[in-house]
Amino acid sequence: MSSDPHRAVEPGDAVAVSDLLLARMIAAAVRTIPGVSDVNTRVFAGPATYGPGGMVRGVAVHRDAGALDLAVHVIARYAVAAVLPDVAADVRRSVRQAVADAGAGPVRRVDVVIDDLDIE
Repeated sequence: MSSDPHRAVEPGDAVAVSDLLLARMIAAAVRTIPGVSDVNTRVFAGPATYGPGGMVRGVAVHRDAGALDLAVHVIARYAVAAVLPDVAADVRRSVRQAVADAGAGPVRRVDVVIDDLDIE
């Protein structure tokens, strides 16, 4: 990115997005997936992202050498036709798209953990 403060942000430019904001964006995107009931926000779920003014449970954002390593814990919707690897693939696609939309930088990996099934 150029040092010119008046230059417009262009596609492909990485922008400064806090880990907390990025985790919130990821959680919101994942919640729209038909096979996902919710991001697992239960205390024992494990990962969380912390930042000034809050935290997002169930989503971990780690930056290493300019790349993002992400972990998302979800509760999948139970359905007779549900294929959990397909749900995980949908989560990965949604997470990568949310990061791309935010311009937050390259994603090295997205780990998806299906912690539970929601039987409606």
